[in-house]
Amino acid sequence: MEGKDAITTEGTLLLNLTTIATRDADGFLRGFPGKNSPYTVTQLKDFVCPQAILIALVLGSIIVGTVIGNILVCVAVFLVRKLRRPCNYLLVSLAVSDLCVALLVMPMALLYEISGNWSFGAIMCDLWVSFDVLSCTASILNLCMISVDRFCAITKPLKYGVKRTPRRMIVYVSLVWLGAACISLPPLLIMGNEHTYSETGPSHCVVCQNFFYQIYATLGSFYIPLFVMIQVYYKIFCAARRIVLEERRAQSHLEAHCYLDIEPTVQQHQPAAVNRQLNSDVQGGHGSPPAKQHRSSSASTTVST
Repeated sequence: MEGKDAITTEGTLLLNLTTIATRDADGFLRGFPGKNSPYTVTQLKDFVCPQAILIALVLGSIIVGTVIGNILVCVAVFLVRKLRRPCNYLLVSLAVSDLCVALLVMPMALLYEISGNWSFGAIMCDLWVSFDVLSCTASILNLCMISVDRFCAITKPLKYGVKRTPRRMIVYVSLVWLGAACISLPPLLIMGNEHTYSETGPSHCVVCQNFFYQIYATLGSFYIPLFVMIQVYYKIFCAARRIVLEERRAQSHLEAHCYLDIEPTVQQHQPAAVNRQLNSDVQGGHGSPPAKQHRSSSASTTVST
């Protein structure tokens, strides 16, 4: 009897633990990917959606790679003395803006994408959207300023090389971040972002949908920098092509001059050698008559004797 009671007690305890674990697992799985997630599979109630897991792994790897890569760029510029040049200040600013995107924007965007619901409140919504617009706009404007800097360095290497001082590059970086702030702050300070909260349905968080602000933001953060970069890189291509053609023309001209200078020199050396050979022959010809004269004089003396 005691053995049966012990077996019954152990079975009951095991059943209770299994029930508790199943309830906890069901609660966790119901929270992930989320009831409002577009990746939730209603038929698979006991398993997490494979598509949501794949999306989480891909976006998580992108976040980790972005953080590591941009940190390495900043560390390389700060530690290597040859890289501490004013021309690399814009590259550091670009790395910082991308790092802000990876740390302040992408993790919340990952959770929002997987769960399908914004659960961080209105204040965090405003901050998240503002950081998103600020960092992305700063990244694009940094690329635009880098293209302008390269164009000036290629077309005016002597003049711009003197003007490219640390103070000037810090001013360029400040202008980039000031322009990004002018685009990202109006919704936070004046118009407000779109945050909808619902107890029954999903909550959403998006940037301000005002028509005039959308035109202003898209022009300032995308279309105008895109147009500037296309024009500048086309001019850089033309300038680089012109420099290469001028170098080839100068090289061919130099080779032609060297050939023309070498040819008269060879012609001058050849007559000198011929003259030396003729002189030696003439000297040899002038040296032989005395022997003939000596023979003729001796023959005449013998005859006279």
